[in-house]
Amino acid sequence: MSACAGNDDNQDPGVPPGPDPTDPTDPPTPEETSRDYDELANVIGAHVRGEFAIMLAAAQISEMQFPAGFTSTGVDAEGRNTGEGVRDGMSFAFAFHCNDGTAAHTVVPCDGAAHHSHIQLAMNGSLAVGSMAMDQVAREVDWEIRDLTLDKARFRGPDQASLTTSVTTEGVAATYTVNFGATYEQVRFMPNAVIPTFGTIDFTLNTERVRAGDRRVFNASAQLVYGASGTPTILTIDGSLNYSIDLTTGVVAKL
Repeated sequence: MSACAGNDDNQDPGVPPGPDPTDPTDPPTPEETSRDYDELANVIGAHVRGEFAIMLAAAQISEMQFPAGFTSTGVDAEGRNTGEGVRDGMSFAFAFHCNDGTAAHTVVPCDGAAHHSHIQLAMNGSLAVGSMAMDQVAREVDWEIRDLTLDKARFRGPDQASLTTSVTTEGVAATYTVNFGATYEQVRFMPNAVIPTFGTIDFTLNTERVRAGDRRVFNASAQLVYGASGTPTILTIDGSLNYSIDLTTGVVAKL
């Protein structure tokens, strides 16, 4: 088992795998493109809202505290703690270790006193967030979690995910299959909080959308910036399309 990387060693997940973009000789109309981005913003909003409980569970597990539905399965050949779990239609498998705060990043017991942890978490299944049902969810994260002893869990690292869902606008339903690549940077939970109040997530996305028989495949980039002290959480798609996300209600509003 190797020691962890330094704070600046972000991994770039790159463009996630997925179908090739739609034939440019048959482009969507501006109205279709606008609706696609608006609906994709709602999918991203539900995706991030659905992970808060998972992130908090990962922080607990890093201190050898296993929430309901999760259990330890022992230690693997690399010396990492391992476990599995089932929650709300999702199954989980994970492996983790902890390090001290020295420059050597020495591996130490995950006893609640460690400086930080590294957890690899794989999950599969279905998940409902508000009115949005997400199926065929497949996800793998490799998070570094810091500030555990301060009860201010702070997440960074790469994420790969795919899911299928449906979004209805003005009575017309569209099916979305989205492949995500993401990098988390300093996403922090304050003590006793269930919603992050700081940090960013950078996404690369490959999306297949089917609406009333019309299929479109497109790539996009996005950044989510968590708000603090009354500041709204902002999602920006392709550098210019801005949305606010109410992380409590799930309402996504175009700015």
